Amino acid sequence: MRSRIVVAIVFLALAVMLAGCGGGTEEATTTEDTAQTQSTAVPAAPTEAAAAPVDKSPTETVVYEPFPRNAQTPAAITERLDAKQPMIVFFYDSTQKDTNDQRDAINAVLNEYRGAIDLVSFDVSTYVKTLPDGSVTIDPAFASDPAAQQAAACASDLEVTYTPYIVLTDADGYTVARYRGIVDAKDLELGVLRATS
Repeated sequence: MRSRIVVAIVFLALAVMLAGCGGGTEEATTTEDTAQTQSTAVPAAPTEAAAAPVDKSPTETVVYEPFPRNAQTPAAITERLDAKQPMIVFFYDSTQKDTNDQRDAINAVLNEYRGAIDLVSFDVSTYVKTLPDGSVTIDPAFASDPAAQQAAACASDLEVTYTPYIVLTDADGYTVARYRGIVDAKDLELGVLRATS
C-alpha cells in the first residue's frame, strides 16, 4: 500500500513539473494521462507478490495460553509439561507427500537445538482421514482405540483441522507458536527460539 502511494506521489510530482516546464496544455494532459496509466498499472505487482508461495505455512494466530490438558492428553505430552521441557507437537499424515519435507525441516532444527526442545509427533493417518483440501476428519472405525482417542482429543483441543500442523510450547507449558501446513526450517527455528528462551 505504501509503495502505491509513493509511486502515485512521484508520478504526480513529475506531472506537475512537466506541466510547469512544458509548452502547452496538450503536453501536460499527455503527461497526466501517462501518469494515471502508469499508476494504475503499479497495483498489479503487489497482487502477484501477495499470491506468492503456496507451500509456505501461514503462522496461526497464537494466544499465549497453557497447553490444553485433560484426562485424554497423551502421556508423552503430560510428561514433558510436568518436566518443564519445551516441545514441538507435530501432527502429520504419513500418506501425504509433504510429510518427509516437513520432517527434514524439523530434524534440521532439532539437530541445532539438541536437548533444548523435544519432539512429540502423531501420525494421524491411521485414525483420521485427510480430505483432498487438507482438512482432517476422524475415522469412526478407530473410535474405540485409546491411543487414537487420545491423539484425536489432543488434536481437537488444539483445533487441528489440517495436516501437517505444529504447536510449540515453552518450559512453562504455554503455547508460543503454531504452524498450519508446511513450515520451513528458518521459520520453525524462530518458533523454537521463542519456546526455549
